[in-house]
Amino acid sequence: MQQSLDTVSPDKVSLETVRGMFEADNAPLVPRVRAFLANVLRTPVSHARFMNELSLMEHMGSNKIMATQHGPGMDLPTLKHLAEEARHAFFFKRQAEAVARRPLDYVQADLLSPAAGRLYFQKLDLGVEQALPGEPPRSKVLYLHVSLIVEFRAVWFYHLYETALRQAGSRISLKSLLAEEQGHLGDMAARLKALGAWDPARLGRMCALETALFGTLLGRLERAVAPPVAVAA
Repeated sequence: MQQSLDTVSPDKVSLETVRGMFEADNAPLVPRVRAFLANVLRTPVSHARFMNELSLMEHMGSNKIMATQHGPGMDLPTLKHLAEEARHAFFFKRQAEAVARRPLDYVQADLLSPAAGRLYFQKLDLGVEQALPGEPPRSKVLYLHVSLIVEFRAVWFYHLYETALRQAGSRISLKSLLAEEQGHLGDMAARLKALGAWDPARLGRMCALETALFGTLLGRLERAVAPPVAVAA
C-alpha cells in the first residue's frame, strides 16, 4: 500500500483508493475473522459478551469525541458523529441483553477482553499523534485522522459480521449501522481535505499501524472464545 501512495500526488488519490488498499492489506485477516465470528455465534453467551464488547468500544469512541472536541469548536458534523457513535453503543448493548436475557455491565464477566480493546484505542491514539507532530491532542485534524482509520476498520469488520449473522440465521441486522459508518468515511475525508490535511501516504502509514494493533486485538478475542481443548485421560 505505502509504496504506491508515496509516488502519487495526494489530490489524485481518492478515499475509495485508500479504502481499497486498506481492504487488500487486510485480506489475510479475513479467514481468521470469519473463524472467530463462527466461534462467537456458537452460543448465546459468547455472542452476548461479544456484542457487549462492541458496545463498550463504540461507547469508548463516543467518550473520546466528547473529551477532545467539546467547547466552541463542536460543529454540527462532529456532534452528529458523537450522537451516532453513542447510538451504536446503545444498539449493541440492547442486542446483547436481548440475547443474554439479562442486563449486562461493562465488566469482565460480561465482556470478552475489555483490556485489549482499551489498549487498542490507546496505542492507536498515540501512534496517530506521533504521526502528526505539532498537532495538539484536542485538534480537529487529529480527531479526524483517528476517526477515519477507525471507520475503515468498522466498515470492514461489520461487513464480515453482517455476513456471519445472515449465515447463522440471526434476526440481528447491521445494515443501518453500516450505512452510517460508511457515511462517516466520506465525511471525515471531506473534512480533512477542507483543512488541507488530506495526505494518503501518511494515512497509509497510520492504517498499517492500526492493522497491526487490530491483529493483536483479534488474537485476544480469539483466545477468549476458543473452544476448550480436550485433556487426554
